[in-house]
Amino acid sequence: MNPRMLLSLFLVSLVVFCVRTEEVTEVIDGDTFRTATGSSVRLLGINAPEINDPGGDIAKHALAWMIMNKEVRMVTDVTDKDDYGRLLRYVFVGDVNVNAEMVRLGYAERRFFPPDTLYLEEMRELEKIAIRNRSGLWALPVFQFSDTTSGAAPKTMVRSGELDVIQWQEADQYYNQNKIVEGKIVASNNTGKVCFLNFHKDWRRYFTAVIFASDFDKFPEHPEDYYLNRVVRVRGLVKEYRGKPEIILKSPNQIEIVE
Repeated sequence: MNPRMLLSLFLVSLVVFCVRTEEVTEVIDGDTFRTATGSSVRLLGINAPEINDPGGDIAKHALAWMIMNKEVRMVTDVTDKDDYGRLLRYVFVGDVNVNAEMVRLGYAERRFFPPDTLYLEEMRELEKIAIRNRSGLWALPVFQFSDTTSGAAPKTMVRSGELDVIQWQEADQYYNQNKIVEGKIVASNNTGKVCFLNFHKDWRRYFTAVIFASDFDKFPEHPEDYYLNRVVRVRGLVKEYRGKPEIILKSPNQIEIVE
C-alpha cells in the first residue's frame, strides 16, 4: 500500500474516532448533558451558570430546547475528557453548532482553555454581538463584562468611579453585585489554564481574583508573580463559586495596584 493510501485511511479513521452521534437523554445544566449510552458531555469553549446560580435555570432550559431527545453530533478538539471524566465536545444538531449558538443567544459566555481553541475566533465575535445587544443573560448580573469588548458594554454597565470600594473580607456580602474589592495578594497559582490571585492563604474559603488562560495575553507576563505581594483593587461582578466569593478578570483594566 502506497503512502498516500495509508494517509487517507489514517484520516478517515481519525474522523470516525473523533466524531460520534448520540441521543441526548438528560440536560444537567447550560453546558453539560448525558447521552443514551450514559456518557456525560461538557460543551467545549463555553461556560454557563451553575444550576443553582442566577440564570442557571434559564441556561439549562435554552440548552434543553436545542438538544433534548435529539441526535447530536459530537466533535473533539485536542483534549478528550476533563478532570471529572466528562467528554469535552463541540456539539451539532444538523449544521447548527450548539456551543456557538449558546454564546450567540447570550445563555453562555465564551471560555476557552488551550489547546482546545478550534472555534475561539468565531465565538469571540458572537459574544461581542450578544453583549452589545444585551442578549439572554447579558441583560442580568450573571456574566462579567470585558472592558476590552469594543463598543459592546451596555449603557447600564456601572463605571469604576461609581462603584463602592470594599475590603476583601466583605466580598461574600455582595454576591451578584459590581464592586471594587481591595486587598493584598498573599498567594497565587497559575495552572496553565487558570491563574488564581488569592487574598488569603486559605484560598478554598476566601476571596480570589481569577484570570482564565484565554485572557492571559491581555495581562502582564506571569500574572501570578506580577501581582503577588501587591495591594490591589479589583473591579467586577462578585460571584459565588464553591462557597466562596470571586471576581473574574477579563481585562487588566479591572485590576489596579495601589501600593
